[in-house]
Amino acid sequence: MQQMEIPGNRVVEINYENDDLSRLAKDLRPVVWVDEQGYSCLLGPDPQEGIIGTGSSVAAALADWEQQLKERVRTAGASDELAQYVIDTLRISKDDVW
Repeated sequence: MQQMEIPGNRVVEINYENDDLSRLAKDLRPVVWVDEQGYSCLLGPDPQEGIIGTGSSVAAALADWEQQLKERVRTAGASDELAQYVIDTLRISKDDVW
């Protein structure tokens, strides 16, 4: 899955091992960055094709992103590659051994 590249000076470093983060954020690791309106959170190649959330804080952007992600997965058709990636990724447990 292609992830949009954000200029390094705008990216907010997230500790994806933090216990306060949801499983969705930990497993999918969306990029979070500062923009003119506040914070944005994205999984995907760009805001038009990806799953994006926004907010006045990192936590608000992540919460909005999770809501958008759940809606996208709920309404996705079989041809929605990003939604299928999300579904497949979340089905795989970290404890699975190959």
